[in-house]
Amino acid sequence: MSLTLILITLLLFWLAVALLLWIVKRDLFKKTWRETYIKERVLVIESDDWGPGGDFHADRLQRLSDGLSTYKDSMRRPAVLTADMVLSVPYLKQSMTAPDQPLKRNTLNKDFPIVHLSFINAMEKGVLVPQLHGLEHLYGEGLKRLAVKNDPRVEDAAQTERWWDWETLDSPLQGHYVDGTSLPTKAHAADTQKAIIDQATQLFEQCFGFSTESTAAPCYLWVDDTEKAWAEKHIQFIQTAGYRCSGRREDGSYVQDLQETRPGERNALGQVYLVRNAMYEPVDGRREDDCIRQIEQAYAQASPATISTHRYNYTRTEDEFKMSLRGLQKILQHCTINYADLRFASSPELGQWFLEPGKLTNPADKTI
Repeated sequence: MSLTLILITLLLFWLAVALLLWIVKRDLFKKTWRETYIKERVLVIESDDWGPGGDFHADRLQRLSDGLSTYKDSMRRPAVLTADMVLSVPYLKQSMTAPDQPLKRNTLNKDFPIVHLSFINAMEKGVLVPQLHGLEHLYGEGLKRLAVKNDPRVEDAAQTERWWDWETLDSPLQGHYVDGTSLPTKAHAADTQKAIIDQATQLFEQCFGFSTESTAAPCYLWVDDTEKAWAEKHIQFIQTAGYRCSGRREDGSYVQDLQETRPGERNALGQVYLVRNAMYEPVDGRREDDCIRQIEQAYAQASPATISTHRYNYTRTEDEFKMSLRGLQKILQHCTINYADLRFASSPELGQWFLEPGKLTNPADKTI
């Protein structure tokens, strides 16, 4: 076979491969082509599940805040944690004694004042920006029904006076915009979702004195009706892990109805999706070295790096907290040393940049 024929064969082969890739991944290619790229190295830290908790959470947050404040970006701004807030927990013990009464909730600001004050202090230090996670990290009315039936899945929650530890619930029960009391889950009706989000945004303002601009759905479970209700409350930015789940099947597996979301992509309502692309969940084995590699990969693609790190990494045992804090500090140290143009940002700040490209590069704007 002549060299010319070999080259032609190889060329046709690669053209066929390229055509196949285009057919299979056409939507991803289009999204990537339209994706907004950022010259600066932007680092966002998103952390879900903060809210009601034991008083010891205040001490943990203080130490975490001290760790964040040590590291400064190119504008001399400290590292900032976007803390996605759970605002209340159901008072199931009362529901057991008064099942016919409306569900009572213990709220962050009124029933967990020490923890609430710790968030305010971290805000004032400039290292924490609260945003909405949910009115609850569960479906309160559903848990009430289970408690009245003496369901063993909620036994501890129903017997504890000031219960807050939703992270110990069975995983399906931790969904907020779906009813996970039985599988498959069922999404709430649109008016139910609207009522939940109306109450949540009002309580958020009572807790923190301003309106939330972004949100992350508990367990990444939400639907179009949820986005519409968020939009009606002027929530512009949706934090994601790069996908959306509409529910869970009978076997507990997740149903993804929106996949391969790119940073800055918009939905039909004009809301902007933010994408977590660096996982730091050390209690689950997702450690700092892997997170650093993912950050470097994001920067190599001219994309912002958004770290996902949940509350439980910092609020379980003392040893787990120390491990998690050390790892986070290693990540921040790596970034501040290696990237002279590093910029720390909160989620709404990054989202606003996607709406107004170029704002991030303004040297007179020290808050991005």
